[in-house]
Amino acid sequence: MNILITGATSGIGQSIANHLHTKGHNVIGFGRRVEDELKQDDISWLKMDVTKEDAVKKAIAKAVRYFMHIDVLIQCAGRGAIGPVEAFTAEEIEDVMQLNVYGIQRVNRAVIPIMRQQAKGRIILISSLAAEAGIPFNGIYSASKAMLENISESLCLEVKQFGIEVCTLQPGDFNTDVFSNRKEPVIDISSPYKEQFERINATATDNVQNASDPIKVAYKVEKILNKKRLKPRYRVGTPLELIMPLAKVILPSRWFQKLLMSYYDL
Repeated sequence: MNILITGATSGIGQSIANHLHTKGHNVIGFGRRVEDELKQDDISWLKMDVTKEDAVKKAIAKAVRYFMHIDVLIQCAGRGAIGPVEAFTAEEIEDVMQLNVYGIQRVNRAVIPIMRQQAKGRIILISSLAAEAGIPFNGIYSASKAMLENISESLCLEVKQFGIEVCTLQPGDFNTDVFSNRKEPVIDISSPYKEQFERINATATDNVQNASDPIKVAYKVEKILNKKRLKPRYRVGTPLELIMPLAKVILPSRWFQKLLMSYYDL
C-alpha cells in the first residue's frame, strides 16, 4: 500500500511509519522538522506544516507525483494540552485546535479529492481516549479530540459514496515525547488550582513515562488496514483505560463524575 502519515517524526506517528515500512508498505512521512525535499531512505520524507494551507497543498502535491496513487492517509499530527480550563486564553486554545483539528482538516481537504478521483481510499485519524470524557485539567485537549471524533463520524458518512472509508483510532497513554510540545497555560503562584494542577501534572507525566511502547498502536493500525471494512472507531490502551468509555455510558452521570474525581483525587 502507498501510505501517507502526518506527524511521523516522533511518538506514535514515528512508530506507525517505521512499523508499516517494515511490513513492506510504501510510506511517506510528513513533519515540520524534516528537509523540504523527498528522500528515499528507509522511509520517504516530506516537510509539511499542517498549520499552513500552502505548505499542506505543496507537500501533498509532491507526494501524489511520487506515488501517483494514495491508498491510506494516517493523521497523527497533534499536540497535548494540560491545565485548568479557566487558565487557558482563547489564543492558547486556538494553538491547540490549529494542530489537533484545523491541521487535520487541511490535510483532509487536500487528500480527499484525490481519493475521490481514485474511487478508493482509507483515512485513519489518530484521536485519543480522552475524547470520551471531560478529564480534569485535560479539558482543552479532550475537547479538541472530541471535535475530531464528531468530524470523523460525519466525514465517514459523507465520503462513503465515493469509496472512501474513514475511522478514528483512540489510544490511551503511551510512552512518547508528548511533553516536548504540550500546551500549558501560565499558572500563577496564587492560583486556586496550583496545588491540584502540579499534582495531576506530575502524575500525568509519570503515567506517560511508564506507559507501554507506542509500537502497540502501530500493531493496531496494521490490523485495521488488514480489515475488509472499517468500523467508525477503534481503541487501544490498558484495560482500565478501555473501561472508561463504557463506564460513562453505563453509569449515571453523577456517579461517573464522582469516579473521575476519586481517580484524580479532587
